[in-house]
Amino acid sequence: MKRKGYKLRIIDGSVKELTNRSQKNVFITGFQGFGGVGYLTTKYIVTKLNMRLIGCIEPFEIPDFTSVEDYGFSYPHEIFLTTLNDTNIFVLLNRVNPERKRLSNFVETVMEVIKELHINEVYLVGGLDVRFREGNEEFRWLKTSSASVRIEAPYFIKGAYIVGPLAALLLSLERSGIPAIAVFPYTEPESIDPKATAIAIRVLSSLLKIEIDVSELMNYAERIEEMEKNIQEILASTERKESIMHT
Repeated sequence: MKRKGYKLRIIDGSVKELTNRSQKNVFITGFQGFGGVGYLTTKYIVTKLNMRLIGCIEPFEIPDFTSVEDYGFSYPHEIFLTTLNDTNIFVLLNRVNPERKRLSNFVETVMEVIKELHINEVYLVGGLDVRFREGNEEFRWLKTSSASVRIEAPYFIKGAYIVGPLAALLLSLERSGIPAIAVFPYTEPESIDPKATAIAIRVLSSLLKIEIDVSELMNYAERIEEMEKNIQEILASTERKESIMHT
């Protein structure tokens, strides 16, 4: 199976009827970036809200990986849905990032998804290098010019670059006049960061007026911190012993 580009496939025919109602339709996505925050956030939301698979963005050729889920085999870019408080919440779960050379086509397809599902607001999640932190803030945020929502937190750093698929999608949303908010928790770029993920989910929960329990993420973050502390203590002890031996 080969095609020229990405293609939207809706597998639940009732979705179009659902989105044509007066309910609000929101769209959440993120990518494999700093701290894995974009991917982890969407994955956690899909799991915690027991969202159902309603479609996918099919790649240009058969992927060389999959996993077994409750609904069957997974695809690289899956679309999930749940309805809470009269709001249809759609999540695009990107298990991998789109290929760089096909990024424009991928973003065009995501924009098609947003149009087909009659999305009112888009929420994006990424990680921000902790070296940019200027105070005690946990995250920064930004919005497209058509978005009216404001968050009581520092705005994104002027002059700092956003790169990759999230940047391309932001530019397309701005050009199309679609309201969008992007949330960037601070994170260590090279490590998986469940604590930053919990921060992103708390912000989204507040914006959407829903509840998502993040205790699992915080417990996992504590275990990671404890393991790192133990490793540092072992390394320090080893260095002291070596120093004594060479005195």
